[in-house]
Amino acid sequence: MSTRAHADSIDLPLLYRLFDLSPDDDLRFLVRRARATREALVQLVFSVAERAGHRLGTGSADELRRARTRADGYRRLHTAVSADHAVRVVKGPAIAQHYPEGVLRPTGDLDLVVSGERELWSVVRVVLDHQAVDTIDYSVVDGEHRHMMAVLSWAPLDPLLDRDAKIDVGTAAYFGDEGVLPVRSRPPADDVLTNLLAIAEEKFQRAFHAVDAIDVIVLSQVGPDSVAEAEATVREFRLAPEVTELLAHAGRCAPLGPFEELRRRLEPAAEQERERRSAATRETAPTTRVRYGMELRRARRPDWRRAVEHHAGGDTLMLTPVGDYLLVESELVAPDRYEAALAALPHLPEGPR
Repeated sequence: MSTRAHADSIDLPLLYRLFDLSPDDDLRFLVRRARATREALVQLVFSVAERAGHRLGTGSADELRRARTRADGYRRLHTAVSADHAVRVVKGPAIAQHYPEGVLRPTGDLDLVVSGERELWSVVRVVLDHQAVDTIDYSVVDGEHRHMMAVLSWAPLDPLLDRDAKIDVGTAAYFGDEGVLPVRSRPPADDVLTNLLAIAEEKFQRAFHAVDAIDVIVLSQVGPDSVAEAEATVREFRLAPEVTELLAHAGRCAPLGPFEELRRRLEPAAEQERERRSAATRETAPTTRVRYGMELRRARRPDWRRAVEHHAGGDTLMLTPVGDYLLVESELVAPDRYEAALAALPHLPEGPR
């Protein structure tokens, strides 16, 4: 992760602007607005209020304690993994390190990018050695090259109030959009740009929210190294529409320094990229195919270094170092299809890989 300096611009006035509230409104209105916008946002509000000298009650103090414990757990796992593996952290702790001292960036999961499949399974094993997990989800993305994602999750400190903890380990930094944007496996060298692009790519899954805006404000104060290089990188990764929208979203609350110039320079590229996507949608087939692994059974195969693909009854079964999966393209799977996949497992050849 980067060692650039911390930003120091996250305070209560910024949060009031971010949530379209009057600075005269009671702090409880800010808490309620944050929670209604996105559950984890309230953790950020609590930490900023505490830093500003407000006394937290038992409920808010414990919610903030649990969130900090989660973040500390992710940092410990990242330290364990990075001791022997070259991994890149995307978002999460990579951005949180630039937040002001005492301000908590809500972190739902830990996103790790590895160089290939062998590294992916090796990292997964390290996580399993250090953390008891409840589920291991697995997916395969086929395009010009095959990429994989493993998601390990476990129960939080308070299972009735908090989201599960998760670590995502993927062989690509940006998985794009099935229709018009390909997988781009390697992130930029500049951590600020790596994370800016990762936030922008979230637009393919959801609308931008308040944490995205604050992340951008923070990143604008620690980089990028060069606006010209940033523009070239965004063009290369084909994310000009998302980046310009993201910067406009954040810029309504605070000045963005070099990112203001970046947004202006990217506007022509954003229009060109929208036109390219429109033409691609009309004229070409999807660039990638995503299949999700339905777990059939858990396994521990310490001598395996890659997944082995088998075909049975028209379905694809993947035997991996940590479990066996039926690859599917939707959440709904006919029971007889699942049962047939289970029945096929004992008849598949198996051995160290």
